[in-house]
Amino acid sequence: MRGFSSAELDVTDAVAFHRVLGRLRPDAVINAAALGVEASEVEPQRAHHVNAIAPGHMAQACQLAGTPFIHISTDYVFGDVPDRPWRESDPVSPLNSYGHLKAEGEHNALAAAGGVCICRVAWLFGDQKDFIARLLQGNDDPVRVAYDQIGSPTPIFHVAKRLLELASRMVAGDVIPEILHLAGSPPVSRADWVATAFDARRRAGKRTPKLVPVSMSEFGSQIPRPSRSALDCTLATQIFADQLDWQELTMRADTFSG
Repeated sequence: MRGFSSAELDVTDAVAFHRVLGRLRPDAVINAAALGVEASEVEPQRAHHVNAIAPGHMAQACQLAGTPFIHISTDYVFGDVPDRPWRESDPVSPLNSYGHLKAEGEHNALAAAGGVCICRVAWLFGDQKDFIARLLQGNDDPVRVAYDQIGSPTPIFHVAKRLLELASRMVAGDVIPEILHLAGSPPVSRADWVATAFDARRRAGKRTPKLVPVSMSEFGSQIPRPSRSALDCTLATQIFADQLDWQELTMRADTFSG
């Protein structure tokens, strides 16, 4: 297995990607490159190349090489839905530039070639750089967290194992859906997710700031974000025979910091 940082490989450079693909001849390629929500607003041209255009030329190069291609996407390709988590078959409905570009990247990857799987993830945690870990890095001031934002916290190392297994299945010729939701279950509000983590830390005698649940509207962000972007992972559960349960890892006191 070989990983590349953005400094080592610029995925927007189709020639460079093709050259690396030819040199390494990997069994499969997993593309996790992306500019995030804020960066997509600040650097729109760069974000368009990374999030939207690059997945297409990468998928095409992999198809020519006979190499399965997995592209990591996001729950932010969806907007708000009132009554249930989003399914793979639902039409995309992004609310912000990041979501629009990721949706375009999905389309370009699927249009470029066969042997492609789009894997949507959400609210990744467990690498000590995630949302809850950042809350714990500040001082003891109260932290405000949205009670009306519903999503799917996803343990990053567990989903990485699933991606590797998925790649192996694609190499073996298994029939894999073109789009697959690989996110945590069950859906939860961001505030309740944080409360679960904070409760576990307090039981372990660790410091936590005071949690203040607030509405998303109180943050006054200029970037619209979906209030309900939980992903239905029924299809992935059938493939892998179990769910990615966010609760077990969230309740470990050492998941987000020492």
